[in-house]
Amino acid sequence: MAETAPKPKRELPKSRQMVNEMTAKVYADAWEAKRRGEPVAWSTAIFPLEVPETFGINVLYPENNAAAVSAKHYGDGLIAHAEGALRYPINICSYARLNLGMADKLRDAAFDGADPLMPLPDLLFLANNSCTQLMKWYENLARDLDIPIFFVDCLYRYDEGELEPHRIAYGRGQIEKLIADLEVFLGKKFDWDRFLEVQKRAQINTKLFDECVALNSTKPSPMDGFDLFSYMAPQVICRGKEITTAIFEQWKAETLERIASGTTTFRGEEKYRVHWEGIACWPNLSYNLKTLSSYGINAVINGYVTAWSLHYEPGDLDGMARAYQTASTNSLSTQAIMDKRSKTIEDYACDGMLCHVNRSCKLMTFHIFVGREMIEEKNGVPVANFDGDQSDGRVFSEAQFETRLQAMTEIMAERKRTEGVK
Repeated sequence: MAETAPKPKRELPKSRQMVNEMTAKVYADAWEAKRRGEPVAWSTAIFPLEVPETFGINVLYPENNAAAVSAKHYGDGLIAHAEGALRYPINICSYARLNLGMADKLRDAAFDGADPLMPLPDLLFLANNSCTQLMKWYENLARDLDIPIFFVDCLYRYDEGELEPHRIAYGRGQIEKLIADLEVFLGKKFDWDRFLEVQKRAQINTKLFDECVALNSTKPSPMDGFDLFSYMAPQVICRGKEITTAIFEQWKAETLERIASGTTTFRGEEKYRVHWEGIACWPNLSYNLKTLSSYGINAVINGYVTAWSLHYEPGDLDGMARAYQTASTNSLSTQAIMDKRSKTIEDYACDGMLCHVNRSCKLMTFHIFVGREMIEEKNGVPVANFDGDQSDGRVFSEAQFETRLQAMTEIMAERKRTEGVK
């Protein structure tokens, strides 16, 4: 029997190639800085990076790195090392386990068992506005590596509405203290004019990012919704850089061109549009994508990408403090989160909602169990849950994922048939 020739890989759009080049340069610059004896930092994902960007510090992001390592299937060994030799329990965040395992392995300069590898840090940047487990994760890194933490405390607030003045003042004070402490640590003065330019650039990029994501509300969608996960990287790690502006402008131009020509990066016919709730299953991303495509399902939007939609007026330190204190799930109740999801489902004409019950991330998961009933009642669309994890592939079941998908597809198809939903 003749061998079937493998299908040629689809060429990535120019904007995606630019993302890959940008990411490679960020890592290369960090390694080069380390060789020169300059400080390299590791940072939590929703930290006010405008400050280290102004100081010219090379910063890498363990959460972003863990996602990339997991997607390339290098994470299992690092997670096993954390659970075995380092004795971390399975019920903590898999990003943390992977990163703590990597940090220990990196003590050996010859270690090359993951990609991409980060140089060990000289300092840590920590903000607790996305979850509190980050604090213990970074405390352990600081202890094991004997390096300082620069902490921005974002007061947790369950109530919606405008932040009270004392909370804004506290947040501003945290940013001012960060600047003062870094001046001492680095032995250099903070450039406030440069800071304003970085803030302006970050706001230009945030606006562009939001605009590009919103374009996927077009029906049919110009993008496979999983593309959004790839474009998160510039917004997370280079939000204050000009290269991110160039990437997002290219992304926007490509997307508008697809809308005009009626083309898309989604493979196959878009029969159903769903909201994906939660972080991606990075080790299982390819399987998720292929299975969704086989059912004609495009996960056109997800709640995860909106966590970096941080808006404030450049030069307004109070506004910046407000933006970071209210980021992610730090000031949202279940009701508020699901109100946002309900609006998104309506705006993006979603036929259903697919929820990733993420073993690692409780804050991105617990609202789902009550929230799914809110969506079913308010939007009248089916909601399906499946078990998974952002980095630990042991939790995910292909059989369960497809079974849940089949059931939801049947309901969506019946709804289209009986209710005339287009």
